[in-house]
Amino acid sequence: MEQLFYLPSTMFWPLAACLVLTGIHVYLGVHVIARKVIFVDLALAQIAALGTMIGVLLGYEAGKDSTALYLYSLAFTIFGAFVFSATRMKGEKVPHEAIIGIVYAVTFAATILVLSQSALGPQELDHIIKGELLWVQGEVVIKTAVIYFFVGVFHFIFRKKFFAISNDPAEAEKSGIDVPLWDFLFYMSFGFVITSSVAIAGVFLVFSFLIIPSVGAMLLSDKLSTRLAIGWISGSIISFIGVKLSWNTGLPTSPLIVVVLAAALMLAALIRFLKMSEEKVKAVRSVAVSLIVVGIFIAGVFFFKKHQEDPYEHTLHLLESTVRTERQTALANLSEYLDKKEEWKNSALACLDDEDAEVRKSAIMLFMQLSDRSVESKIAEKIYDPSDEVKRAASRALRKIGTEQSSAQLLAASKSVDDPELQLDFLQSALELKNAGAVPELIAIIKSRNLFADDAFDQLRSHVEISFSMNEIHKIENWWKEKNNRIMWNEEKHMFVVQ
Repeated sequence: MEQLFYLPSTMFWPLAACLVLTGIHVYLGVHVIARKVIFVDLALAQIAALGTMIGVLLGYEAGKDSTALYLYSLAFTIFGAFVFSATRMKGEKVPHEAIIGIVYAVTFAATILVLSQSALGPQELDHIIKGELLWVQGEVVIKTAVIYFFVGVFHFIFRKKFFAISNDPAEAEKSGIDVPLWDFLFYMSFGFVITSSVAIAGVFLVFSFLIIPSVGAMLLSDKLSTRLAIGWISGSIISFIGVKLSWNTGLPTSPLIVVVLAAALMLAALIRFLKMSEEKVKAVRSVAVSLIVVGIFIAGVFFFKKHQEDPYEHTLHLLESTVRTERQTALANLSEYLDKKEEWKNSALACLDDEDAEVRKSAIMLFMQLSDRSVESKIAEKIYDPSDEVKRAASRALRKIGTEQSSAQLLAASKSVDDPELQLDFLQSALELKNAGAVPELIAIIKSRNLFADDAFDQLRSHVEISFSMNEIHKIENWWKEKNNRIMWNEEKHMFVVQ
């Protein structure tokens, strides 16, 4: 029993994030369903994501400038709140949901256009959809909880106005409530929630937390307080189950919680159906027949599955696929067929010139894993690849399979790259390949005191016999100037020494 409820410490903050999200989203979901704007969450989430991507396109970095990107995302979301509050039509000649759907589609398309200008486009899109729930940190959860607390207080203070507009906007306007203003304030507060939650959990889990518990609660009760209680309790329990299953199975956390939420909703619908049916026996019979139909459908899906070809032949077919991810999968699997290396080597070599950077990187990693020195020159060419990720992979592969010739190429390439991190990577590889020419270049980086000076210091200190500190850079500089013609690589010590 204890094992059933055991959750490792690494999953504490993901679970805490889910509980925080459940608390505010179940409440907002009640308003969203009452207003019949089901997809406003998706639309605002996509607007928030577009704001972040615009910020990245304008030069801000995801890890370094998180506050600036948050403000970009928030500004876009507040503007979206203005659009939604300004486009509500009296009499609903054009349903508000239609306008929201249009905004979502246009914003999603704009996001793809922006991402097309980024080398990390597919990864960023994947992040928008899935979020980073599994890797969320405590300070992020606490900061989000604080934001949600103030949003909750705001809604509690003005709850009568918000519920009046959600339940009957025409009647609310007759009672003297400025509907456009309070609509804007509702969507703006919603925007604060969405801006924080999408970065944590991704678009689809946020949408699911907003809608599914609230719909399930509506099926089981007509009383608002009971609905909120059902939504909060069920959402919390389902969050634990989803996080626990993710830990046990290794499946992605956010999509798994969405599926568990959907299963719980189906259970709620089944309970309501049985509860509301006047003829219980007939209702049970209908449920049984439905379950049989579902079972037959699932069995049929698997019965007609395609016969699996030989795994090796399947891998070769994937290698020739037009789908990038399939070529990557094939390259990852080829290391299992070393006895047939001569059959697939040329095809794998061709992937070093693939049009997709991720495939080129995967091919480099394959040959590095095999320690195949025969492809050294081919991999050395990749340190001039258009993709920094491919360059970095080539650099690290050459540390393992490179020779003196590769070290000279790495040293030359380090002087022509603009990215200081990549420059350091090249120099580290040249140093590992026993090229003393990397020493003065690393000294220059340390003296520059730039962002990577500490890393350069660590690399250099571990590869030369002289002892020095960051404040004693003159010692290593004088050592090099006076003795560079006598400096040799000592294999036993794995460092440069004076002969």
